[in-house]
Amino acid sequence: MELFHQADVLAWLDTRPIPGRLRRASEPEGTTYGDRARRALAEQEASTEDTSAPGLPPRHDPRARQRVRELMSEPVDRVRGAGSVVDYMNLLLCLLFLRNARGPQWEDVVRWAGTGHGSDGANALLVHIGSATDELLKRLGVAPGMHQALLRLEPRTYDDLKRVVERVGQLDRSAFRLVLDEYEMRAGLRSGEFFTPRAVVRIMVEIARTECRKGVPRTIYDPYARGGELLVEAVAACAAEGSGPIGLDVRGDSHEHETMRLANMNLALQGARPRVKLTRGAPWADPVGSRNTPRFDLVLTNPPFNMSDSAGEARTQGAWPYGAPPVGNDNFAYVQHVLGMLDENGSAAVVMPNKAGNSANQAEIEIRRNMVESGVVKCVIALPDRLFSSTSVPVSVWILVHPARNCDGVLFLDARGLGTKRKGKRVLEEEDVRAVLAAYRSAVPPRTGAHTGREWDGGVLSAVVPRAVLRTVDYSLSPTDHVRAEHPRQEGADSALGEAFREVEARRREVHDVDSATALAGLELKRPGSGEWRTVKLSELCEIKAGPSYTLLRAEQRTPEGDVPLVFPKNLKNGHVEDPGDRRVPRGLAERLAAFRLRTDDIVCIRSGAIGPPALVRAGQSGWLMSTNLLRLRLREDAQADPEYLLACLSRPEAVAWVRDRATATGTPSISAKALGHQQVVLPPYDEQRRVARALAALEAQATAHLRLAAALSDVRAAAVERLVGRR
Repeated sequence: MELFHQADVLAWLDTRPIPGRLRRASEPEGTTYGDRARRALAEQEASTEDTSAPGLPPRHDPRARQRVRELMSEPVDRVRGAGSVVDYMNLLLCLLFLRNARGPQWEDVVRWAGTGHGSDGANALLVHIGSATDELLKRLGVAPGMHQALLRLEPRTYDDLKRVVERVGQLDRSAFRLVLDEYEMRAGLRSGEFFTPRAVVRIMVEIARTECRKGVPRTIYDPYARGGELLVEAVAACAAEGSGPIGLDVRGDSHEHETMRLANMNLALQGARPRVKLTRGAPWADPVGSRNTPRFDLVLTNPPFNMSDSAGEARTQGAWPYGAPPVGNDNFAYVQHVLGMLDENGSAAVVMPNKAGNSANQAEIEIRRNMVESGVVKCVIALPDRLFSSTSVPVSVWILVHPARNCDGVLFLDARGLGTKRKGKRVLEEEDVRAVLAAYRSAVPPRTGAHTGREWDGGVLSAVVPRAVLRTVDYSLSPTDHVRAEHPRQEGADSALGEAFREVEARRREVHDVDSATALAGLELKRPGSGEWRTVKLSELCEIKAGPSYTLLRAEQRTPEGDVPLVFPKNLKNGHVEDPGDRRVPRGLAERLAAFRLRTDDIVCIRSGAIGPPALVRAGQSGWLMSTNLLRLRLREDAQADPEYLLACLSRPEAVAWVRDRATATGTPSISAKALGHQQVVLPPYDEQRRVARALAALEAQATAHLRLAAALSDVRAAAVERLVGRR
């Protein structure tokens, strides 16, 4: 079956207007079948998504997300040529900026796109797009630079570039953030340059905005603006409260020309005056506290982790009311700068590495002490690790207030258990955002002097720790040092120990039953007896099929939201096929690849990579899809072979070594279906095969039951330790 890119299908449908007699009541004249298809795709996606958390701006239009995915598929390589993916991203962002800037520039781009042709025309169009963007940036007081970035692109044809312009014309300003998400994922940015995940942005903006005593904040600042995502979200949140973006004073500092332009473009599209400036030195180098230094209602930032903008410099610059930060990282320099920029009624949210909360560095302990004693730390929220594409550093969000407000205690929230694993990252879903916000609202305002622990709905743990307790633990601001200490309490330890003992008794009964059943079966571990033995090749017993090629099953087609599990070599363990978790594909794709799906009693072998023992597909796994690096053995109807017996034969070290010896070693070891078909197995009569399979299954059941009992006993020991020596 020939397959087509969805983006190409939709582009073709865009050329087919729906006849008047077939248009629906909601479809105006000029509606195409492409418009109808996108609407159906968006409705399908929207039906599986949660709504926004209360008090937060609405989520992006699913149709915009679908169109951005189209733009980020096949057109990327066709347009960028020798340029980078980042250059292509800049093209999309420039077009979005022009499209939504409410000026004549976009109409000019559309006219250019409709009249040019050939490679010279493509270069001329790129020059026009870059120049128009730079001209608009200069009018906004922003340093230009997009012209040169776009000239690195090399579209294959003029029509490829023209189609990108047409597809961007179907997007609104909300798509800017969606493109930034792709930019972060693909650009390979350094630790100081990645963008803040949208869910983290929402948590920061909502909580900090709630703590602002001025109601709707009027002045907002980010001393490390990145792509402007925190400022844009704050503008949107204020707009939802009835404060128009024109009336807001929104400022930021940026250390990179490229991200500075992106931040200003992003803000301009929201209707706010873009005032993110390029800063060469540390933002605290300007004298904070002078008469001309502004103060802000809301300060939001995600500074670089454990890095220094002033390495080697004496800490003579900046104002350090809580203590001079150690040379080597600027974590607490940013925190103090943020506090110095706060209005008396303002609030702040800062992303900090977890190590800053309980580091043993004496200078940092002293800073934490002064901050706690001054009452500027309102809340610390521990987030899951691997939230960012370019670093696995676990982080927390610190909610800070002006010292005039003087908090008596600190609220600690532990949200490390939230999130979904996707492509090596943790992603906070909408329900995770709601869980954090609900836990915060339930615990604030804290009771003065309270020291409590509680688990809120959604899996967020909390504790309100008074100042006196923080003094005893080196002023630790790490939720793990406070929340976990409250769980379990003594009654919880009693309950856990009782539950562990009950589990041990259940496992003891299981072991007794399995051992008795094995003994009653008269297990005989002897070689098969008399009868006709035969030696056959695998190709005579099985149909051997390799997994789908990379062109049929591409990496970007995998999605955690898919319906059909996709099995990889690492999912073959101890003769079983383990659930691959979030490695899945859509049902439609699996149906198109039906020839590569698995059935009960299929044997799956590793085709390339680290060759190991095969595995048997069990009941409940039928319909799963095998990946490219696997081989499937399916017994022929007349094979007279038992699948479990055959699995045992192929799992022997000698059989695995045979495969490894014949796997080609050019780069990555690999064996073909034809080569594997030459492997020989010895088969006794079918009844003898079944007897051997039953004996081996009984031994496996015994081993599994005893392992479960051992694990249950380990749990009893852990619960006993907590009960006997744990905190009361």
